[in-house]
Amino acid sequence: MEWTKAKNYTIIFLIVLNIVLFGFNIYKSLGSRISSERINDLTALLEQKDITLACPLPRSYRPMARIEVSDYDFDLLMLEGIFMSGESNVRRTEEYNSIVFMSDKSRLIIKDGTISYTTTADEPFPTEKAEREYADRLIASINKSFGNYSFHSKSDTENGHLLKYYEKAEGRNVFSNFAYFTINGRNISLALRYVSVGSEMNESNVIYAADEAVYSAYELMLKDNKKPVITDVELGYYSLESENINESYAVPFYIIMCGGREYYVNAYTGECF
Repeated sequence: MEWTKAKNYTIIFLIVLNIVLFGFNIYKSLGSRISSERINDLTALLEQKDITLACPLPRSYRPMARIEVSDYDFDLLMLEGIFMSGESNVRRTEEYNSIVFMSDKSRLIIKDGTISYTTTADEPFPTEKAEREYADRLIASINKSFGNYSFHSKSDTENGHLLKYYEKAEGRNVFSNFAYFTINGRNISLALRYVSVGSEMNESNVIYAADEAVYSAYELMLKDNKKPVITDVELGYYSLESENINESYAVPFYIIMCGGREYYVNAYTGECF
């Protein structure tokens, strides 16, 4: 009988404890979310500066941890196979500490963790869907060898259609691991950067909220644009060089799109570039 009572009390205690913990987590979550009042205040401030906020802001700004990253050594024969397969008169040379593959219609430059590729298609792509299919096929070949890039967005620029792909970590984009295609008629170019992404560190740190990140960047946006329009604000990661040569990390970063330009804000420090 006493054992039954003790067991019931234990069950009740655990239920109450779970309710308390659940409520505490909700309280913590509300404390790390941007309120509507803060967004309204930011919008009013931007309007005074003749800046338009034309996108939603990430509301949550819970503490985030760094992610370990490391340099990656490309397999040159593998890259030649991906980008130069089937082409004629392929040759290899070195220019300014870069490895260069050239063919009659293509050029591939590899330096450290970056790849630059230009080529000319036999004929223009008939539709934007065909452009996307071409980029997806090339990204699929790259992902089989390194990385895990996925499609992010497409936009029109003065240089052609821009298709962006990013690597993901912890469910967020790693903005420094990018693959940008620019397609204009028969002309195709790809700019790619890659570092090997490891595991998340144990220690989480407080980050700036999205409205604070926009505030950090607005003066630079005014300098670069007349009547700036902010079209996207996203929280992700960006890899930075460490003072310790044996340590490199991707830290939380905001990317802010304005006037076709990308503005990056360090979510730990608020620094913008």
